[in-house]
Amino acid sequence: MEIKEARFVVSNTDVKKCPPPNKPEYAFIGRSNVGKSSLINRLTNKKTLAKISGKPGKTRLINHYLINEEVMPKFQKKSG
Repeated sequence: MEIKEARFVVSNTDVKKCPPPNKPEYAFIGRSNVGKSSLINRLTNKKTLAKISGKPGKTRLINHYLINEEVMPKFQKKSG
């Protein structure tokens, strides 16, 4: 898969507030300071898409990114 576009959608602490599961999802799960954010940035070829912390233990949120899509249906603007 070639990643042509990537953007941040939302961060939250509650799984109930996650976007609807109407698209394929991939999870990067791991211990603190193992390079999850660096991997996301490398795969998307964007240096600042996923925030990188210098201090271990900062991961507290569920972060959602949209890959190769223009707009999620939930946030789609109506034309006309």
